[in-house]
Amino acid sequence: MQSAELAIENAETSTSLGTGFWAGWAAGMATAIGTFAGAIYLFTQSGSPGGPMVGGVIVVAFTLALIAIANIPNMVRRKRGFGERMRAPYRRYALRFLPAMFAYVLLLMAAVSYANSAEPTGWVAWAVAIAPAIPLIFAIRAIFLLPREEDDEYMRERINRSYVWATGATLMVCTTVGFLDMFGVVPHLELWVIFPMWAIFMGVARCLPLGSR
Repeated sequence: MQSAELAIENAETSTSLGTGFWAGWAAGMATAIGTFAGAIYLFTQSGSPGGPMVGGVIVVAFTLALIAIANIPNMVRRKRGFGERMRAPYRRYALRFLPAMFAYVLLLMAAVSYANSAEPTGWVAWAVAIAPAIPLIFAIRAIFLLPREEDDEYMRERINRSYVWATGATLMVCTTVGFLDMFGVVPHLELWVIFPMWAIFMGVARCLPLGSR
């Protein structure tokens, strides 16, 4: 048992990219998500300037940035000589998550443009409002299928630990902001920001050593 644990520690050390790298990677991912959230906010608050063209640019830019940043760790590992091709659980995750996020952004832009121009009511308004949430639900499903399909116990533990940290941090922030909002101290927090917030906390948690408490 001790020899197995030592082998795992040695393997982690030999393939570690360093805390600084992961902090920078998490900052890059957070910047991409934050920039996207800001673009969405401006898009929704300014009467959809540019219409579908601006929406399409945001979709393409966000998708390319997300793919590029997500692939940086594998690229660096390969350059350092200890990388490997993306393993099957992560390939399945990417095939589920990226199309879902792409569909989410497309439907969000379309819903915002249609709502601003047509001002729908009744069941049409409900359908337009719910449409962007459907692919996002599939993206969340992809996130939580990953640890179930991960066959490496060490990696599965890291994923589960990051999910726990992210969930705890999100609950603490939302609870605190909720009370501040109730007493009128801070602006109202839109519920749609909770998932991006959780994703950012999850990315930060992945940078922590497995033994962190």
